Amino acid sequence: MKYKYYASLIFIAFIWGSTFPIIKETLSFVDPLSFLFFRFLVASVIVLPFIIRRINRNIAIYGSIVGVTLFFGYLTQTFGLEYTTPSMSGLITGLYVVLTPVLSVFFLKRKMVKIEILLASVAFLGVALMSLSTSSGELIGNILTLFCAISYALQIILTEKYLKDGDALQFTFFQLLMVALLSLAFHPQAILNFTKIEIPYVLFSVLFNAILGSALAIFIMSVAIKNTNSYISALILISEPLFAVLVSTIVFKYPINVQTIIGGSLIIISMIFAIRIENKK
Repeated sequence: MKYKYYASLIFIAFIWGSTFPIIKETLSFVDPLSFLFFRFLVASVIVLPFIIRRINRNIAIYGSIVGVTLFFGYLTQTFGLEYTTPSMSGLITGLYVVLTPVLSVFFLKRKMVKIEILLASVAFLGVALMSLSTSSGELIGNILTLFCAISYALQIILTEKYLKDGDALQFTFFQLLMVALLSLAFHPQAILNFTKIEIPYVLFSVLFNAILGSALAIFIMSVAIKNTNSYISALILISEPLFAVLVSTIVFKYPINVQTIIGGSLIIISMIFAIRIENKK
C-alpha cells in the first residue's frame, strides 16, 4: 500500500532535481527574493480555492511554523545558486537525507546508532571535498546550500511532528503562504518587479516551480510523510541530487570535475548505506 507514496516521492525528486538548473538560469533575469515571492504567491493562489471553506486553526499555526523552515531552505538554496553550479547545489542539498535522522534525535526523541553518525560524517567529508575544489565565490554558495540542507531536514522532521491527523492540503497552503509573505517581508521591492514575469523564461520558471515544484510537490511530500515517516521519506528523496546532476550535465552542459565526483560520490554512498540499514530494521 505504501509503494504509491514511495513512487510519488521519486516523482518529487525528479521535479526538484530538474528545478536546480532552471532556477539557475532564471536568476540571470530576476533577483532570488523576487523569484521566491512570485513562485510561492502563485503556488498559494493555486491551493487556496481547495481549502478556503475548511481552515483549521491548529493546522494554520503548525503549517506556518514549518513554512518558516521552508522559507530559509529556499532562501539559502536560491542565493546559493547564484554562486555555485546546479549540480553542486543539488548534491549538497541532498545532505538533508543524512541530517534528518541526526536532527530527529532532538526533535522526535529517536535513538541514533553509531553507524548513522558515521554516515553523516562521511557525507560532510563529501561536502568538504567539493568545496575545496571550488573558488571562493563558489565556496560561499556551497556554505549557503549547506544551511539549506539543514532547513529542509527540519522541515521534513517538523512535518512528521505536526502533521499527524491533520489535513495535508491545508498544511501545504500555510507553508506556501508563509514563504511568500517572508519573501516579501525580506524584500518589499519584490512586488515592484512584476514586469519581470513578462520575460518568457521567467514566466515559464515561475509557473513550473509554483505548480510542480511547490504546490504539488510539497502536498505530495506532506501526504507521504504523514503515511510513512520523515526518515524513510528523506531516504527516498536521495534521487533528487542524481536528477540535478543529470539534468545539469545533459541539458545545460555544466562541467563536473574529479573532486566534485569524489565528494558527490561520498554523499551518495552514505545515503545508499543509510537506506540499506533502514531496510534491515
